[in-house]
Parts: sequence; C-alpha cells; structure tokens
Amino acid sequence: MGLRVRTLSLRNTRILPLFASLLIANILQAVGTLMNSKWAMDRTVVSGNFCRAQGGIKQAGNVAMALWSFTLSLHVFMLLFSRVAITKTLSWLLLFTGWYMVGFVVVIGPAAFETPARGPYFGPTGYWCWITSAYPHQQFFLEYFLEFLSAFLSFFLYTAVLLRVRGNLIRTSGRWSLRFVPHGERWVLAIRRDAVDGCMMHVAARTVWYPVAYAVLIIPITITRFLSFSGVDVPFGATIFADFVFNLQGFVNVMLLLATRRFLPETDALPILTPRKHVSVSSSEALGITPFFLPPPRAATRETSSGVIFDASTTSGSLLEVMPDEKNDWTPSASHSWL
Repeated sequence: MGLRVRTLSLRNTRILPLFASLLIANILQAVGTLMNSKWAMDRTVVSGNFCRAQGGIKQAGNVAMALWSFTLSLHVFMLLFSRVAITKTLSWLLLFTGWYMVGFVVVIGPAAFETPARGPYFGPTGYWCWITSAYPHQQFFLEYFLEFLSAFLSFFLYTAVLLRVRGNLIRTSGRWSLRFVPHGERWVLAIRRDAVDGCMMHVAARTVWYPVAYAVLIIPITITRFLSFSGVDVPFGATIFADFVFNLQGFVNVMLLLATRRFLPETDALPILTPRKHVSVSSSEALGITPFFLPPPRAATRETSSGVIFDASTTSGSLLEVMPDEKNDWTPSASHSWL
C-alpha cells in the first residue's frame, strides 16, 4: 500500500501565511520569556542592552499577536461572510504591511517618546524588562489597548460569521436582519444555507474560540500589571502564574489549529466565491439551493379514428389518451404516467 500524502486544504484561501505569522508572534513571546532566565540566575533585573532587547522583543511579540489575531479573523470574515478571497499579491502586501506596523510600534516608543528626564523607555518593570512605568500612556495605547481591541473586534467578526453561516443573519431587500427559531424548527435555518455555509459552519463554530481564548489568556497578566503600576504589592506567585497563562497563547493556538484543521474541506471541492451567471448542474456549485423555473405547459392535439390524443411530448414527453366514450370526463389511461 503506497503512502498517500494529504495536501493542505487551506492553500487556496491565503490563510496559511496568517497562521504562520501568528505562530511567529508566539515564538517572539516565548523568546522574550526565556530571556527571564538571565534575571533568575542573577537574582536581579538591571538596565542595559540585554534589558532593552528583551523589552523590544516582548512588545513585538505581544503587538504581533494582537495584530495577526485580528488579521486572521478579518480574513475569515471576508472569506465566509463577504465571500471575497484575497489574491496572492494582496496576501504578500498584507504580510509586509503587518510586520512593518509591528516594527513601527516597537521603534516609535524609544525614538519619539523617550526623554532623559523620564529615563529609558525599555527597562526593568518588576521581574523582567518592558516599557517602564515612566511611560504609562505608551504602556496602555501601544500594547494593552491593541490587545483588547483585537480581542473585541475578532470576537465580533467571528460571531457575525457564525450567525451568517448558521442562517440566523440574513439579508433581505438589501437589509441585514437577525432571526432566531425554536430548537425544533432549525430546518428553517438550514434550508437557506448554500454549499459554502454547509461546509464551513463547523469551521466557524470552532474558529470563534481563537479570540475567546486570546481574551481569556491576557486577562490575568493585565490585572497583575495594572495592580503593580497602581502601587499594589502583587504576590510573586500571582505574577508568575499570570505570566505562565499569558505565554500559553502559542500552545493554545496550535491546539485550536489542529482541532479545526480536520473540519476543513478541500477548497477545490467548494463552490467558487465569485458570482457566476451560468452554473453546470454537474458541478459542486449546484449543491446549494438553486431556483428554477418550469416552462408554461403546451399541448398539441391530433385527431385519430379512436379519439383525440393529447401529445405532451413538448413538455413532459408522456402521452395522455382520451377514449371516445370518455371525452366529457376523461382520465389518463393506465399505460401512461404523469411527471
């Protein structure tokens, strides 16, 4: 028995580079955390080039995580809600722009906001190096705000996709509306689903956990950091636990990816995402709900010695025979059939 290699089912959607960028962001977070081993061995955190490097790497990883989480959810929204697939050129442009923005956010802090009076932008902030407490607005707007904005927008987009493919969110006469039905009447929602909705509903139901998991994992570290900045003495165990939970993002993303990937159909088997004027009945596009029209009935008659025969070959291809003694109240003979 030969070895069968399974091809990647997401290659046609340009979503794999976004997943790769998300995992690279997790790697940056992991590198920034592993650099804490130096402070553990020295039993102190001091300013210097190593400290500034750790602060920049940690911020880059956190900002990149927020950015690519939102970009991934936006791409899924475009693909499943708006039915718009990005091109290869746009995909590369998106990757370049995204990482450029990550670098810009990291560099703009020490380049534009750092002053001698307030000290280094990146420096000791407790048990590791990050943006110092002398720059509270930068701490919030250049990281925490981006993280929570990403989690909120991603959750909103994934929820809209889930409602769309389930049939709860419909568009009628150019207006979007929500509808909910009792449990026993779910067929009302299912009847409006097309082939893409049916194939991708399971995917949408699971990808919605990406922003949920992201939001849950950043809550502990955010609480401990804000308490620390406000002057509250946070226990060492609470800080370590919050940092441990925060750095589980990479593990959780990989688990979600593996759990979701087995529900993904081959994209070659899905209907195309652009409208078509003519659809072949033998293609996969015809799997959805397709309206059709029957031509108006036409019947040709001809006289015979036994009576009148209505030739319906122009419509159904079957023959209806009227016997001479049944002209006033005729019925089809048993030798013929209705369509």
